Amino acid sequence: MIRKIAILSLVMLVVSIAAHAQGGSNGLLIPKFIKPTDNSTSTVLTDLSKERHWFRELPADSEMNLVKDVVFHETKSIDGDPMSLKMDVLTYKDDQIRPCVVYVIGGGFSFAAKERNLYDRYEVAKAGYVVASVQYHVISTGIYSDAVKDVKAAIRYLRANAEEYGIDPESIAIWGESAGGYLTAMVATTNGVKDFEEGENLDQSSDVKAAVDAYGLSDLTKIGADYDEAAEKAHFTVISPDGQFIHGKNSGLTSLDKPEVVAKANPINYVDKNDPPFLLFHGTNDMAVSPSQTLLLHNALREHGVSSTRYVLEGAGHASAEFSDPQVINIIIDFLDKHLKE
Repeated sequence: MIRKIAILSLVMLVVSIAAHAQGGSNGLLIPKFIKPTDNSTSTVLTDLSKERHWFRELPADSEMNLVKDVVFHETKSIDGDPMSLKMDVLTYKDDQIRPCVVYVIGGGFSFAAKERNLYDRYEVAKAGYVVASVQYHVISTGIYSDAVKDVKAAIRYLRANAEEYGIDPESIAIWGESAGGYLTAMVATTNGVKDFEEGENLDQSSDVKAAVDAYGLSDLTKIGADYDEAAEKAHFTVISPDGQFIHGKNSGLTSLDKPEVVAKANPINYVDKNDPPFLLFHGTNDMAVSPSQTLLLHNALREHGVSSTRYVLEGAGHASAEFSDPQVINIIIDFLDKHLKE
């Protein structure tokens, strides 16, 4: 139910912005697709399940523990208020060492509920991974660079405490959806970039060996590029979360203002030949983030000689049930196995 509410809130936010941009007051404007995405270098998945699986706690017979509310980073909000960022960690009850996956939840840049998507996290963890779901700064508390620093701080924390959680510190990947997909792309394409290193455990690396990006953003100036003009322009208003996450909640700026600042917030501008391999997913009916967003990143990675694989989910919307289909989960596991276990 939590995830369903979050998805609905995000979609309603997007269409409400679009309606405001059009000046409508009697109804919401639903974005219309006007530009099909080129899927010639991607794999299209069809006949995926629309059944959503949920649970709040682990099954009673699970061989794992769910360690909740682990503080990994002491920081401050944009208003100067102290913040203790936390993670939930799926660990095993034995003493075996396993690779780790850092999971970054979505939430329209407006919330980061680490508790969500436990089913998906558990399915990946069952394949032999420690999975840590992390909090990060959102619009009310910071900007994009704060959030990138948060996720990197989480990775450093896990390396510094690898023995406690049964983690192989040499085998850490990142996986995120929507806003979390954006942060996944930012973190993975900035391996070794010191500008985003801040906080504790600075003697540890925040580099990742692989990245799984589900319907994330790669260029914040083109989020609505596949939609009709009104829906596209909705992203360029001061009430859009895009501009607020780049510049700050009270900046009064959009994602088209201060291009030199916006450029630093776009993962696509950090792509180089040293990036880790990527696995990308997007739904053909995504009404919140244009499917071309993952294609832009996919193409840029391939142009730089980086391994990138993109899957398109036929009929899937934004954060819809298809992304929990066993076929999709198995693709993620196979990708992680290849790059973290072999």
